[in-house]
Amino acid sequence: MSDAPEPPSDAAESRAIELLRLVGSQTPSVSARFTAALVARARAQRAVAEPLRALGGLMAALAFAVSGAVQIARRERRR
Repeated sequence: MSDAPEPPSDAAESRAIELLRLVGSQTPSVSARFTAALVARARAQRAVAEPLRALGGLMAALAFAVSGAVQIARRERRR
């Protein structure tokens, strides 16, 4: 068994291999402005995500309560 890679089967695969080699061999430069923008974006997403998670939990609890109430009402109608 050899460790030599097999030739790519099609053009898309060979292009993907070429791009992966480029990504692995070149480290992109990152400016201070990019870092500041990235941190600001992450903070904004966190500021929005936490209240949305809380709202999602509230909506799930309400849906569970409504589902329980509907099931009780159906049982009462059957009697």
